[in-house]
Amino acid sequence: MKVVFLTGATGFLGTQIARRLVKMENCSIIVLVRGSDDEYAKRHLARAWWEWPELLELIEDDKEVAKGADNLKNTPTTEVQGLKDKKIQFVRGDISKEKLGIEKDLYEDLVGKITHIIHTAADLRLNAPMEELRKINVQGNLNVLKLGQDAHLNHGIQRFSHVSTAYVAGGREGHVDEGSLTDEYGFLSNYERSKFEGELEVKKSNLPVSVFRPGMVVGDSRTGYVKTFNTVYTILRLYLNGKMRIVPVSPSLKINLVPVDYVADAVSDLTFDPNAEGQNFHLTAPHDSLPSVRELVDFIKTWAQDNMDLKLPNPIFLPLSSMTPHLSKLQSLTGFKGGTINTIALLSPYFNERREFSRKNIDRLMGPYEISWKSLLPKILDYAVYMGFFHRSDRTIHEQVLFRLKSQSRPVEYYDVVEGRFEKRSSSEVRNDMVRAAVALSSLGVGPGDRVAVVGFNSTRYLILDVAIGLIGAVSVPLYYTSPLEEIKEILDDCEASVLFAGTPNILDKIGKFEETGTKIVSFCRESVEIPWDIISWDEFLDLGSEDEVMNFPVTPVAPVDFNSIATIRYTSGTTGKPSGVTFTHGNLRWMAEFIASMPPWLDRTHEVSYLSFLPMNHVVEGILGTYAPYYAPAPLKLYFLEDFQDLKATLPQVKPSIFFSVPRFYEKVWSSFTQSRMGRVYLAEDDGFKKKILRRILRRSLLKRAGLDACAQLIVGSAPVSEDLLRGYKELGIEVHNAYGLTEAPLVTINRLGTNRIGTVGEPLPGTDLKLKNDCEVMVRGPQVTPGYFNDKTRDDFLFEEGWLLTGDYGHLTPEGSLVITGRKKEMIVNSYGKTISPMKIESMLKDLDCVSDVMVFGDEKPYCISMIWADEGVNMDKIGESIREVNFNLSHPEKIKRWAVLNNDLSIEGGDLTANLKLKRKNIMEHYQDLIDFMYADWHDYNVETTDLHMDVKKIPENILKLGTIGLGSAGNHYEH
Repeated sequence: MKVVFLTGATGFLGTQIARRLVKMENCSIIVLVRGSDDEYAKRHLARAWWEWPELLELIEDDKEVAKGADNLKNTPTTEVQGLKDKKIQFVRGDISKEKLGIEKDLYEDLVGKITHIIHTAADLRLNAPMEELRKINVQGNLNVLKLGQDAHLNHGIQRFSHVSTAYVAGGREGHVDEGSLTDEYGFLSNYERSKFEGELEVKKSNLPVSVFRPGMVVGDSRTGYVKTFNTVYTILRLYLNGKMRIVPVSPSLKINLVPVDYVADAVSDLTFDPNAEGQNFHLTAPHDSLPSVRELVDFIKTWAQDNMDLKLPNPIFLPLSSMTPHLSKLQSLTGFKGGTINTIALLSPYFNERREFSRKNIDRLMGPYEISWKSLLPKILDYAVYMGFFHRSDRTIHEQVLFRLKSQSRPVEYYDVVEGRFEKRSSSEVRNDMVRAAVALSSLGVGPGDRVAVVGFNSTRYLILDVAIGLIGAVSVPLYYTSPLEEIKEILDDCEASVLFAGTPNILDKIGKFEETGTKIVSFCRESVEIPWDIISWDEFLDLGSEDEVMNFPVTPVAPVDFNSIATIRYTSGTTGKPSGVTFTHGNLRWMAEFIASMPPWLDRTHEVSYLSFLPMNHVVEGILGTYAPYYAPAPLKLYFLEDFQDLKATLPQVKPSIFFSVPRFYEKVWSSFTQSRMGRVYLAEDDGFKKKILRRILRRSLLKRAGLDACAQLIVGSAPVSEDLLRGYKELGIEVHNAYGLTEAPLVTINRLGTNRIGTVGEPLPGTDLKLKNDCEVMVRGPQVTPGYFNDKTRDDFLFEEGWLLTGDYGHLTPEGSLVITGRKKEMIVNSYGKTISPMKIESMLKDLDCVSDVMVFGDEKPYCISMIWADEGVNMDKIGESIREVNFNLSHPEKIKRWAVLNNDLSIEGGDLTANLKLKRKNIMEHYQDLIDFMYADWHDYNVETTDLHMDVKKIPENILKLGTIGLGSAGNHYEH
């Protein structure tokens, strides 16, 4: 049995090596992880490995872990010995400390069983102070070597594999053989010198050693995945951002790129190869297969044009040595900031490959290098651009927010939009309140896993609470502020919230009507709102924690969670029954935030990003788009929170957001306003031709500017079915509105991308997202955005998943291009009395296109024909409605045709229980409310002396209870009647 002791397992290369080791037979690994205690260390490891299920499941199944120095004293030796059969064990320690900071008994246990050591841990900062680099890269080496020597004396270890760097060659030029190690040529950075000194210590040991010297390690050759965007990536980013017109090296120099999978394969395989003992290996590409600087830049330029529609300037190649005397002048001419110049100066030596690394040993044992840089580069560019060149950190979204609020180069500005005023808040002020709120929550007794409910208007205070809840490991439960009080109370009971934060005057006024639940109530309303005496005010809440606790709060806090911990519970809108609590993990949220940040075109997301949060922040998409995604955008941020949704029309032109998501109702109103305008009517009446083409250009700009959407990189619609005719109308005018699909249990599943907007579909699946159809065409989805299950409703989980696939409850099909078409909702499908299956969504979508129509609901389940209720605005023309329905019927199959309809006053409301908080029809409630009308529409109208083909009904014969429902008129497939 091989037992491998692995350092640096949470790092990029160490993780890839661990992935390979666990696949080997008769091999277990012990990983050294830093941490203040065992739980912290285990969470740190789980975060680092979250993307690799084959590793994560091995540590998650390990309920008993090897103990660190603080609490091993009470652990029996037999228990420690019992761990050796596990595939992965972890030991808490620190390579910079004597005996790795491990307690004596456990250290001796390790000495007795490890057979191999792979040492990848290193401080990778290029020009950090030497004393700091030596702490890890030299003394750390000595401490790991001591473990190896002790084990070797005990039973003889088989290999000590040390990961060094090709740059221990320092300033040497020409041919560099594998056996050389000298400092006579000097070093290009403190990092190189420290690695050189560390490798010298390895050479002096009496262990069976293999030394691996990688070049510049970049992303995986198959996926482009990388964890830290350093070295060559910095130059790529500067060039793509237009900040590097001058390339500070000769164009003929070679760039030493090597993908991480090549390095990980070599280290993993050769550690167990007897022929690799005592050998040094240059893990670099052959010199003649490396790109020159000019080839690399030309390739990026072409790639950016083809894949990003980005035209980059032709660079000027000017070696830094010739630039140095003129740096200040260069800075003023190019607009370079000092930091950019310093970065170029720091990295330029790594683009001076006037040397050729020998590959004799690696070729002999691993065979020739077969990875082409031209096939590698598109993959690493794709991944880097997707991530915005943001490091794949182990931060949760809440930690990421605090991290971004410290940024100098990418500042964040906040604005609360209240009654037409824009109240600015600085990032430092908001960050300070987040810290104070986290401390205050702890003072209230809230801890990891506790549920905290938030209901209120969009505001920076809402954001502050959301982040604070996440920072202490608690679970946020955002609620709709328009929900009935009884529904809010039901949810509070269901999730057992320990604290409720209320942020609307209406809720504060009624909150006292709740029965005593033991839930603490805190207001986050504006100061002008009167707070009841028994509710904690915002200022009182922030003052709960002591000043010492606030001052001692970590600058870079680490929440007591991993990525599989529950972060939030989002309750369904209850369209078909009682709301259910859908859980999402920190991993779910981070992945969705990263994807949403990646959607806009490169130039739009690398320049200042402006975002208006106006949909309720508990909405699953708004809560991610507005609350989390901006902090993964590689650009300065201006974030606006609109308190009153009714002010949206006036606010949008002032904010001019960079990306915009809304429900169909918004786009319907904008289009209705356009079609009712004088110029809109002229445009729609005009035949295709030159005049209409000119009008189209003018009106497109006018519509977007008037709506405040003229600076938008992408317009997105979702959360409810949208009319295809509406989207085609926008498209004809030159405006692309991209339809997206998701559900509470998987907030974003597909979207129509820029450049491939296929109207009639909801787009292609997101990255890492799989779709398939059941035999009955129900859509199933699997991906990193899918909920792990319901809260307090585990019996429903059995109906939610099938063999790991989420059952969406929606019917659909895939187009040949891979786009999804949704054809209906399973729970809402109509099966008429003849056994014909009908999708009401299709018919309702067509009817909603009619003038003055606000909402539509089609009925027909177990009935011989379909009927419809139509809610219309004031001034509706019954003749027009009748004519339009006949036109719609012409395009429907016989079972789908609407035989009778009722037109009603548009008085649907959230408060009345007709609409969900995000304005979807509550079908069950509506059916109960309008049951008399439904029965009347299916009644035999001969009883009212009316011919079914020639409707002429005396108003006096319509029952009073039908009139009281707000009925404006009744119609049939023949004629109509007005009252």
